[in-house]
This record gives sequence, structure tokens and C-alpha cells, in this order.
Amino acid sequence: MSNPGPAVTNSAHPSNVTTDQTLRLLGSAKGVNANAVGYTPFQINNTNNYTPTQLIIANANNGGAAVTASSTVLSITTAGNTSGVSIFSGVTATNNTSILGITTNAISSPATAYTGQNLYVDVTTAAGVPATVDVYVYGLDFS
Repeated sequence: MSNPGPAVTNSAHPSNVTTDQTLRLLGSAKGVNANAVGYTPFQINNTNNYTPTQLIIANANNGGAAVTASSTVLSITTAGNTSGVSIFSGVTATNNTSILGITTNAISSPATAYTGQNLYVDVTTAAGVPATVDVYVYGLDFS
């Protein structure tokens, strides 16, 4: 009998997970202006039924230079206006005092699933200094 090939093969994990047992990146907004009150939209990736469970704020900088954006307060909402549902509400970027600082916020018990293809970063309190942050929303994919 001939050798059928290697016993182990490796392949990239697909982004579109087909089980609700896996936490994955639902969407991200990079370069959000942390020094201006307002909404920044971002698209949900490869799902039409999901529930966000974790928010990560990272990479506080000003044109690549380290900056403190720790006084920034933001929310993640379902609409770019006051009628949207707030998924993560009033999160202070406490640890975002440098490019390496990360602030995380987890929902202890998600109450609903969402189908909208956009979410919004709502900066409610500006940093007070020129700064941008990257925002990542992780969750479960039910589609």
C-alpha cells in the first residue's frame, strides 16, 4: 500500500463560523475619533443573527504617537441616533493610556440577538486631547 500523504494537515480557520459555540470578531471600527462626540458606524461581518458579548478598546494614539484617551466614554448602539438600542453603555476607556493599553468590557448575560448589519460607536465624552482608538466587538454567531 502506498503512502496516502502526511498524517497532519493545517488550514486556516474560516471567518464564518457555523456554530453558536464560538466567540468571534463580529465587527470593528478603527481610528475612531476619541476627541469628538458623535457616532461612527461599522459593519457586521458574515452574520445575520448574532449577539455581542465583549467590547475591546485599543490602540489609543495621535498620528501614531502615544496619547492618553482614558477619559473617553463610549457606547455601542444599534443606530446612529438616540433611538438606537445601547448594547454596551457608558464604557470608560480607563486603560487606554498608551498604544498598548486595552480596555475590555463583557456582557455578563446577553438578553437578545441582533440582525442589523451595522453597529455604531457612540462617543459620549471626548478625550480632551487629539486621539483615536480602535474598537472591536466580539460575540456569538447564530446564523
